[in-house]
Amino acid sequence: MSGKSENREGKIKAILEQKFEKIYVNAILRHFVAAKRGYQEGDWEDAIEKSGKFVEATTKALTRFCGKTLPKTRHFRAGTFLRNLEKEPATIDDAVRIVIPKCCLFIYEIANNRGARHDPDEVNPNEIDAGVTDVATSWTLGELIRFSSKRDKNPEEAQELVKALTGKIYPVFEEIEDRFYVNVSGLSAKKIALLILHGLYPKRIGEKSLRELIGRHGFSAKNSEMAFRNIKHLCDISASGLQLRGLGRQEAETVLADVTPRQ
Repeated sequence: MSGKSENREGKIKAILEQKFEKIYVNAILRHFVAAKRGYQEGDWEDAIEKSGKFVEATTKALTRFCGKTLPKTRHFRAGTFLRNLEKEPATIDDAVRIVIPKCCLFIYEIANNRGARHDPDEVNPNEIDAGVTDVATSWTLGELIRFSSKRDKNPEEAQELVKALTGKIYPVFEEIEDRFYVNVSGLSAKKIALLILHGLYPKRIGEKSLRELIGRHGFSAKNSEMAFRNIKHLCDISASGLQLRGLGRQEAETVLADVTPRQ
């Protein structure tokens, strides 16, 4: 996590806590970051799931802002509470009563009803679903910031934070006709090899295919061979190919944490 990202999150937190309770602000930002991380890593289901949790935290924050008591967790239904917000008195800002809840309902519908219902033999729209929820969660957090920063002494700073949130996010991993790519520049051949294996996990890949994929990232045959030798001990190797072991996945996660800064 970069210092710049840490500073940005601290500023967002301070703005949101002007209107919303700290416990829900922390949850909103935690799930937002997790959803962004899932999307960047190409884990569509995780990104969508975390977007749903982001909505739940946002719903609780809005409900408490309106002075309502929340039930115990097992009785909490985000959809019901979001629809009830529209019934709040018109003296409460439209952003809280109508605008944010409608977007949250859209995200929640995808999170609850789409991903688990896709047939395995159809074109998998999870990537599209994740792309939509990625944009929608950014927009929602942007609206929360705008609402919380009304009458703020430094509205320009809040506007810059909103712009940063709505910037386009690209997945770290990409697959084109069975060719797997890592969309991060400046990494060593070894780190590229690790991330290829991590992104493909739990699928196996042949040694020759792995070398070829490393080469497609701009490395020479010699560097590709060296990278393969440097990560062999982190893999289980069988006649079916290589699969990254737990130690290797842990090392790959460390690399990912450095190349996917918190939003």
